[in-house]
Amino acid sequence: MKTSYAAAWRASGTLADDGGSVSVLVNRTVSTMNEKPFLETLEKLLAAFDAFPGTLGSKVFRRTAGRDVEYSIVQRFARESDHENWLASPEFAEWQRRMAPPEPAPDHVRRYVGLEALFVSAAAPDAPPKWKMAIILMIAVLPMSMAMSHWGAPVLARVSVFWGSLATSVLMVVTMTYALVPLLTAVFQKWLRPVRRA
Repeated sequence: MKTSYAAAWRASGTLADDGGSVSVLVNRTVSTMNEKPFLETLEKLLAAFDAFPGTLGSKVFRRTAGRDVEYSIVQRFARESDHENWLASPEFAEWQRRMAPPEPAPDHVRRYVGLEALFVSAAAPDAPPKWKMAIILMIAVLPMSMAMSHWGAPVLARVSVFWGSLATSVLMVVTMTYALVPLLTAVFQKWLRPVRRA
């Protein structure tokens, strides 16, 4: 089963070129009785992952599903080459040995390129088409840009160009990542992922 797990990890999602970031979504389901040892193991493995060269951090999301608990683990890599180095590392071999489910499901591991990770979740793991993501991002950027120009310009005029640009960038990125894009993704969910009728 370990071979299937590694193969699923390699085959999932769309490959990026060497200059694009890669996000991997790992879904695991554990029983409530086994949750504590699972978390202890996961904490140690994620510490090793976060220290691995070329990684951009990880996040863990938890959802209760009856007697089981579903975990979605997001791992980010700076480049595709960093992801490949991880797959060839002893750290990944240890991850595979201790975390691989007995029978990996087809969607157990998914890989996303660039901004795709902003538009997916455990409930909706398939990334929308790129042109739709671009439209959502433009809808998110426009009001932010207008607000910053109208209300932020007088305040930012009092500081240097560097600090003004930094404050604007941080505010826009944080607001879009944690508020606007998730909100717009929920509002336009049916348009982003239309249900095909049989």
